[in-house]
Amino acid sequence: MSRQDPIRILELFSDLEEQLRTRLRSLDSWGLSGQREGQYVHDVIADELLLAPLVDAGYRVLTEESGIVGTGEITVVVDPVDGSTNASHGLPWFATSICAVDDQGPLVSLVSNLALGDRYRAIRGEGFEVDRIDVASRLLPTDPARGPSSVTKLQDALVSFSGLPPEHGGWRQFRTYGACALDMCAVATGTFDAFVDVDSAHGVWDYLGAWLICSEAGVGLADGLGRDLVVLSHEARRAPVAAATPELLAEVLAMCGPWLDLA
Repeated sequence: MSRQDPIRILELFSDLEEQLRTRLRSLDSWGLSGQREGQYVHDVIADELLLAPLVDAGYRVLTEESGIVGTGEITVVVDPVDGSTNASHGLPWFATSICAVDDQGPLVSLVSNLALGDRYRAIRGEGFEVDRIDVASRLLPTDPARGPSSVTKLQDALVSFSGLPPEHGGWRQFRTYGACALDMCAVATGTFDAFVDVDSAHGVWDYLGAWLICSEAGVGLADGLGRDLVVLSHEARRAPVAAATPELLAEVLAMCGPWLDLA
């Protein structure tokens, strides 16, 4: 397998995601691992399952749980389970996010809702796609692959937040769902109009897979404090912001900038 071929990379990501989903179906405990603060059993299991095959395939891998492992021209950024606390409480909003990054930036990504089966995929320059398992049994008013909304004004927007907004910013409604990757993908598909991290607390593994999906969908992306979001560091923290239209992105950044300056 060519380590640089985006189709082959995506096939590898999809295969690993299927293996992880199968493994988690047999998991008895979704509690804390006891190894470090805030880490769950499913975080450890997912990291172990995903890390070794990626390193063996010749990639440099950056994961939330293990830091940077291996060498290679392409770095694969992995959040084994984004929304681990949701998973531990049985809230079906948690995901695996995997993104391959070459010298030009994010190249291939897969974000998969492990509970519901929604899978978001993107290859740089080729758009994004999403599919859902068992679509016939769901009651959903919109096409999951329709793309971002056309909302341009904050007063009309449904905004997803990570962290609690310190005050009402003028939005129509807001939600706090607790899984950055899925929240951002929901902007790409028009479920949310915008996403905001008000705490500047996310590592690159939290958002980079969704960053490429949003970028390919035409969603506006920025860090709330104007920093580069594509940063291959285990220590760096960012405040990702995504919005359906440039006009909405400008309003959202103007709203959250002062909050982040005080954080």
